[in-house]
Amino acid sequence: MSFLAKAKRNIPPVKQVKLKLVHIDFWSAVKAGLLVTVATGIATIVGFFLVWLLVSQTGLFGSLSTLVNSVVGGASSAEGVDVAQTLSLPRVMSFAFTVTLFNIVLGTALVGISALIFNVIGRLTGGISIGFTNN
Repeated sequence: MSFLAKAKRNIPPVKQVKLKLVHIDFWSAVKAGLLVTVATGIATIVGFFLVWLLVSQTGLFGSLSTLVNSVVGGASSAEGVDVAQTLSLPRVMSFAFTVTLFNIVLGTALVGISALIFNVIGRLTGGISIGFTNN
């Protein structure tokens, strides 16, 4: 008997398990949702800072000021809009922080509501059937 024939005989048959997901724990979903939204909030704040840093270092604020002043009606630089002053780092970061707080609160609430809705639908329909194999 060859080695491959012995190896084929020793392989256990593939077993398939069917499970039904009928309930999601509300507090577990809220905790997981909070962690995910905090992580995206940190990424949002870092992203805002990096974009502001990139625009600041490339001198785009000066070009934007010139463009805005020429579009507004040819106002002189003394009367015109200074984009660098308008989009200062503290203003941009406070906006990023506000957006992050809003996303954390709203995202966490939506995850909790979604878990509750799934639980109601799971009771009505019997849940979602999921199949697993041991490949």
